[in-house]
Amino acid sequence: MTRRDVLVGVAGVAAASGVMRGQAAAGVPHAAAGDFAGGSKVFALGAVAATRNPNGSERKNVLDGTLATGEVMSMHESWAPAGAAAPGHVIQHSELIVVIEGTLGFTHDGKMDTAAAGDVIYVAYGTDHQVKNIGTGTARYMVLQMGGDTK
Repeated sequence: MTRRDVLVGVAGVAAASGVMRGQAAAGVPHAAAGDFAGGSKVFALGAVAATRNPNGSERKNVLDGTLATGEVMSMHESWAPAGAAAPGHVIQHSELIVVIEGTLGFTHDGKMDTAAAGDVIYVAYGTDHQVKNIGTGTARYMVLQMGGDTK
């Protein structure tokens, strides 16, 4: 098992413990948005509809709600074509970005770092940041937002 396998597994576990927006696959129970009640479940990521952004990227909102322990969490999966960049923005929460495939440029605090498949980007509370696909193919990544202004 590689580090990438472990990170993709962690992202999958986070998605499975959360809330899915959209329709569940046949035979797979699902909860309404924000509903973490009822214990452990399986959620079908494949049943979540993707939305297309103006820059050509796509996004699936996987989960969004409050855990029984009080933490507010949101998670989305994104695909960005070569050269596509998310708008720069300041966050009032914390984020983990797991790069599943491709290469992202992570601009923050006046510098740019590079993250490849299997890498995890930590974005601290209050950070003005941007991610851009700096590779030649599609970049795919999961964003887990925790606390603060997460909705």
